[in-house]
Amino acid sequence: MPYSHVFEGLWLLLAAYWIATAFGNKRAVYRSDPRKRLAALVLVAALVLAFRAYPGVFDRRIFPCNEAASWIGMALCAAGVAFAIWARRTLGANWSANPSIKEGHELIQCGPYRLARHPIYTGLLVAVLGTQLGGGRVRELVILVGSLVVAAKKIQVEEGLMVRQFPEAYPQYRNRTKALIPFVL
Repeated sequence: MPYSHVFEGLWLLLAAYWIATAFGNKRAVYRSDPRKRLAALVLVAALVLAFRAYPGVFDRRIFPCNEAASWIGMALCAAGVAFAIWARRTLGANWSANPSIKEGHELIQCGPYRLARHPIYTGLLVAVLGTQLGGGRVRELVILVGSLVVAAKKIQVEEGLMVRQFPEAYPQYRNRTKALIPFVL
């Protein structure tokens, strides 16, 4: 079975949902520095070029391909994509690709936001971890590590914005709800 097609399909589903729901969000009244987003896009482009220029390095297997790892990886990827879509849908018009405060911004604490303060990142990281497990190559490991770094930085920025916007409610929410992994982290 061509497992890579399943992973590609799951990521395409997520991308299609993101694009379809990217319009009609609330207007931003404060946005974090957009140059950081540009820097992230440049980094992604550099990685894509590196992957193409050095396939011998990035296509190298970290562990042997096996069917069990592929199935577990697909399940994790599908669960992560579903969780990220649920979180994005719950966030609704408050969502923005660049950390920002929206006009009439609401502090969402229902749905997946009851379980984690940043469930979109939780879902994306689980999907990337599943892809790593299913692919087992250096390329997926680089993407996983990069995703962890980007998520950590974005969480730091978003936490600051939320405390600024909701000085009483957000610290209480933060005290009772973990950032990424329910009841753990």
